[in-house]
Amino acid sequence: MAKLKVGVISFAHVHAPGHLERLKSRGDVEVIGVYDDDEERGRYYAKMYNLEFYESLESLFKRNPDLVVIDSENRRHLEHVKAAAERGVHVFCEKPIGSNLRMAVEIKKVVEKSGILFTTGFNSRFNPENVAVRDLVASGELGYIYTARVRVAHSAAVDRWFSGWTGWFSSRELAGGGGLLDLGIHGADLLRFILEDEAVEVQGLVSNSTRAYEVDDQGIGVIRFSKGALGVLDAGWVQVVEHMPWSPLEVYGSKGSALRTCIGLMYYSRSRRAWVKPALSASHAGSALDDIVEAIKSGRNPAVTVDDGVKAQEIIEAIYLSELEGRRVKLPLT
Repeated sequence: MAKLKVGVISFAHVHAPGHLERLKSRGDVEVIGVYDDDEERGRYYAKMYNLEFYESLESLFKRNPDLVVIDSENRRHLEHVKAAAERGVHVFCEKPIGSNLRMAVEIKKVVEKSGILFTTGFNSRFNPENVAVRDLVASGELGYIYTARVRVAHSAAVDRWFSGWTGWFSSRELAGGGGLLDLGIHGADLLRFILEDEAVEVQGLVSNSTRAYEVDDQGIGVIRFSKGALGVLDAGWVQVVEHMPWSPLEVYGSKGSALRTCIGLMYYSRSRRAWVKPALSASHAGSALDDIVEAIKSGRNPAVTVDDGVKAQEIIEAIYLSELEGRRVKLPLT
């Protein structure tokens, strides 16, 4: 079977090198080259990875890629998705799919009209511990779910990570938001994934605590889901935790609780009267990027859809709106 031809659009995002390395590690993919509107940046990475650099999007698309990986600034996602969709090229678009909800909805319309496959980088869905928690909830082992709490954070504002080619992360115009949008989008999707439910009401607080950048550096949302569970989303760039992974997850139900700590995932079951360390099964795909490659090859839909991208963005936008207007926000917003 012929290798899947993949083109890269922009190295603006910090995850772009990781995406390229993941693609190049696969034996079933041919990376045909790179386009970047910042020619210096594009040529730098093209040389680093021994790839062809294209001076225009049109020249990249003339190579007839099957898939493009869009790692441009959030504000440019729509134009790049449109360019791919018009040519029938499938899309992996880095999260968040839009710099705001309106853009995300427009991207959804473009994708659905064209019929292309589309996914975004919600890699939390492929984490074996997150999958195990989702399965515990679905099985009823934890009973009726009262609360789910997730934190996604790092120290970008404390340590002033963003400058030069990554400086756009701190630009409201180019990014659309700060730490809450950048990392909270993962937490919003993870809550939906674990609970298999939709948000109906949000109350939030957003802050620029460090004043390192013009955008927010942290936010917290309390989210009511349609089946009654309350979700707590805590995200941002102000977490100073080093030398160990730290992305806590807690789910509390009427029959037990699941907790992800620095020593791994455990859950308490009243029916078993014991703490249990669940068996974890590795995801075949491993990431959203791997998954869309597999989806194209097999003719199925990706596990993460454009609608998932919109629904997560809607939750984040509701948190911003709640902070701005000082009120609870009902969903949906569209």
